[in-house]
Amino acid sequence: MSSLHDALEKISILEVLIVLLAFLGINLLLDILGYHIGESWAYVGLIFYFIYRLRFFGDEFKSDFNNIFSKISFKSLFTIVLVNVFFSYGMLYISIFALDNIPGFRELVYAPLFSIVGMNYLAGIAGFISTVIISPICEELTFRGVILNRLRYFVPTSFAIIISSILFGMLHGYGNIISAFVFGVCMCIIYLKTRNVLTCILAHFLNNLLAEIFVHLDSGNLIFTNDIFIVFFSILAIVSLYLIIVSLRQEWKYIDKR
Repeated sequence: MSSLHDALEKISILEVLIVLLAFLGINLLLDILGYHIGESWAYVGLIFYFIYRLRFFGDEFKSDFNNIFSKISFKSLFTIVLVNVFFSYGMLYISIFALDNIPGFRELVYAPLFSIVGMNYLAGIAGFISTVIISPICEELTFRGVILNRLRYFVPTSFAIIISSILFGMLHGYGNIISAFVFGVCMCIIYLKTRNVLTCILAHFLNNLLAEIFVHLDSGNLIFTNDIFIVFFSILAIVSLYLIIVSLRQEWKYIDKR
């Protein structure tokens, strides 16, 4: 019997794109009719599509679920997530600095052409659910489970990682594109090592959960306004970037062998 990994490999990128565009089209139609449900719910539709396509692989899902940590420990997974979260704060600092100090850059970034990039999440509890639960499931199934797998049929694995991670980064808004790209690369490597998309979903869930926790704990916006916090998180971001680079250099030697 085929594994869940093999089942995802059989889903084409075009198929996923058509389904996603269909849900976005429905969302646009509802928006025109006055029903504003938010673009994030296109993700919900895409998840139901994956459930339908993988409906015959319940045993494989159970097997993958039971083996999430068979090839990577929770400690290692959590460390990868943590350094990516800290690195993302460093990129946010750089992004804010660029907006405030480069003439005309703010107008360029927030021009209509660029403002359409990224998903707008619902506010409050619905937004939390969208960010922490819906996005990790949908994005990992799409970018690692389908896009990475399918691209490997046409280009070397290293190129497939770069292309899928660029597409993943483009999905995120200004200030998060580079850190999302780096996180995407890390998720690709974890997926190639484990052949288990549930491991990537868990890592993505932890990443978004930690980011949300930081946001809610920082009610006074100290991370971006207090000099001590800025220096502290900047140092963490630099250390995290170093750890990510060292880890990626070690893993890249074996990329095309997987």
